[in-house]
Amino acid sequence: MASRSPVQTTPQLSRRAFLGRTGGTVAAAALAGVGGPLAACSPPTEGGAGTTALDFVIWNYNVETVQSNIDKFQQKYPDIAVRLLDFSWNAYHETMVNRFNSTTPTDVAYDGGNWLPEFAKAGWVVPLSDHFDWAAGYRDKTYEFAWQDMSYGGKVYGLPYYADTISFLYNEKILSDAGIGNPPQTWEELTDQAKRLQRDGMERPLIIEVAQDLPTITEVFTSMVFGRGGDMFDENGQPLWTDASSAVAQQLEWLVNAATVDKILTHVPHETDVVRAMNTGRHAFTVLYNYNLAALNNKATSSRAGQYKLALMPGETHECYGFAKFYNMTKMAVDRGDEVVDACGTFIEYFAGETDGAYVVAKRWALDSGLGFGQKPLFDDPEVRSSLGQWMDLDLREEQLRLARAQRHTVWYGIWDEFFRREYVKALAGETDAADALGAAATRWNELRDQYGG
Repeated sequence: MASRSPVQTTPQLSRRAFLGRTGGTVAAAALAGVGGPLAACSPPTEGGAGTTALDFVIWNYNVETVQSNIDKFQQKYPDIAVRLLDFSWNAYHETMVNRFNSTTPTDVAYDGGNWLPEFAKAGWVVPLSDHFDWAAGYRDKTYEFAWQDMSYGGKVYGLPYYADTISFLYNEKILSDAGIGNPPQTWEELTDQAKRLQRDGMERPLIIEVAQDLPTITEVFTSMVFGRGGDMFDENGQPLWTDASSAVAQQLEWLVNAATVDKILTHVPHETDVVRAMNTGRHAFTVLYNYNLAALNNKATSSRAGQYKLALMPGETHECYGFAKFYNMTKMAVDRGDEVVDACGTFIEYFAGETDGAYVVAKRWALDSGLGFGQKPLFDDPEVRSSLGQWMDLDLREEQLRLARAQRHTVWYGIWDEFFRREYVKALAGETDAADALGAAATRWNELRDQYGG
């Protein structure tokens, strides 16, 4: 999830266009990790004697809201001063690796389940459960997929800043006008419905976000695989896409055919581009972070507000990818001493847990931005239900949450993902076929598994 300048929507992007977006990212991240932030940073509020200063590192989504939450936190806890540093989502993984390797001061940071095993095994982040008795108390108050995503080695490392599913969204009016009564239940049915819309004049009924530099595109693909009842890899770290009959192979083959043979699929570089394109009425289906449904149904910005609906992920099981992005405490913070550890705990619980009986920050994100959450009690909060109910079916949402599951974790997943995205983009651009892309991805996966020792 990131906020960046939108890129012009085009019917289809060549691989060169995709690759051109990534130039200089790693180099910029390296410089940022050692020398300072790529974007804005806010100095900590000055405090008197006894003030504990924390460096808080995030990716640059709604930085103003994050700073506002920090300001409110510091009003409640004036003896803790927080400096905010934000970096591009696209370069966040590389940036954090460089910060950790160079021991650039970092006390609390955003993290995700795709990177947690790598960061935890390296000793860069620490389990909350090792330092705070209250951490275990949130287990029953957190969706299972979110708790799993925040855990490694049987210990929980964070509490959720944001938790969501990657969901199947569609324009109900477009389907109804075409005589289609219900959204597709399987990917094959989606092909049939899309071809029917094509016959009525819609060129590319399905649109998704695809850009090589975005970690989210693998998560979107994984959510589609989960809908088929599949997994990317097994509990022993063995890839599950070497067999052509696997859910992974079937789904990539379906996507490649949709883009290059049936020509029902187009792609744009960012979720904001998808939302804008859907609002033109030229597309009927998409797969996105669920919170984008709020933007699609926002009457202030969309002339088609109210037409967009959530459907269960197509496939045999209707499962989907559920995840958490969360607050970690770093080993650097622990090394600074108990006072800093206590301040980090206070900060994390304020931002992700209960404060005076309320989930202050998570509720604000839900109400102001439509963001998903991992804190189960919020789903029953009357204000939250009233707000969410304006733009989605809460019963259907609850069912999809029940069917959501997290990705399994491996230490090398985040590194492998950077390679896989290149192969994925090549396949959708028609430069390689699905089998070759998955073959290359399996070779790289096995190299990394051997290197990191399972």
